Amino acid sequence: MPSRYMNETFPLSSRYENLLGMATDVAVREAEGGGHANVVIRPAVTSTPRWLVAVGRSLPPLALVALISLAALVGRDVSGWPGRSVLAGLVVVTLACAVTGRTGSAQLGLGLTATVAASALLPWQVGWWPLPGVVGVAVYLVSHLAMRGRAAGHRTILRFGRRLTAAEVWVVVGLVVSSASVLLVFSRLAPPHLGTGARFLVALSPWSLVAVGVAFAVVNAFVEEVLFRGAVLHHLAHVLGSWPAVLVQALAFGTLHLNGYPYGLAGMVLAAVYGLLLGALRLRSGGLLAPWIAHVCADAVIFVLIVHTAT
Repeated sequence: MPSRYMNETFPLSSRYENLLGMATDVAVREAEGGGHANVVIRPAVTSTPRWLVAVGRSLPPLALVALISLAALVGRDVSGWPGRSVLAGLVVVTLACAVTGRTGSAQLGLGLTATVAASALLPWQVGWWPLPGVVGVAVYLVSHLAMRGRAAGHRTILRFGRRLTAAEVWVVVGLVVSSASVLLVFSRLAPPHLGTGARFLVALSPWSLVAVGVAFAVVNAFVEEVLFRGAVLHHLAHVLGSWPAVLVQALAFGTLHLNGYPYGLAGMVLAAVYGLLLGALRLRSGGLLAPWIAHVCADAVIFVLIVHTAT
């Protein structure tokens, strides 16, 4: 050991830190009696507690999800200070993530900000959900591809998963039957609210009505699955772990349905439970295919209930 290295300390590369599971350095110390040196790997002394680092990593995506939930509570109107504050908050957090190199959270922020902005700025004639969600998903996917490779796990976010097993198929069937039953009971107690879109539906021919219903179910389910069981779940799981992320995305999904269907406080609870089940199915199946199929069927039932109420 050259004498110039004696009694020096050198940091290990991040590769070895990952292998050891902690920040480390190499200490070169002269052995008792001289003549040779001992090399000791020891934990590096850091000034920031690990729990504080974990909190710092989880705050940006949690803040974004909290803001999108507030946006659902505020509604489409951004002329007042609540709506403007939510939209401004999304922009600020997204910019902060981009500036500080939190690429994944910045991608999520772009998608959620675009969703809220589209909902607020699109004319009411074309601003019906899921079109704002389509805009948000498109912005998210573009940013996702543009920043590909810079964020961890970019291949897993939109993965539809492997071929479903027989057990998973039965889980999907059970979820479809149970959700349809709950929606039918809910519609008896609280029928869907009919807006200006009801007149449009009533004027359609039967085949056109079927085409609109299929398109709505397929697109709406795709948008909500990509946003919640795809983007939100992935980015939260990266900092919180899988099951806490499933719970948080389910709560946000439930909040989204305050003014949707099922609506109201009961609708929020039902949608949150449904989002929890879809999130668990997403983890079990390893992709979005199984929850998307179940979601398409539920949205088809909702469309039938709306048409039935309108006619």
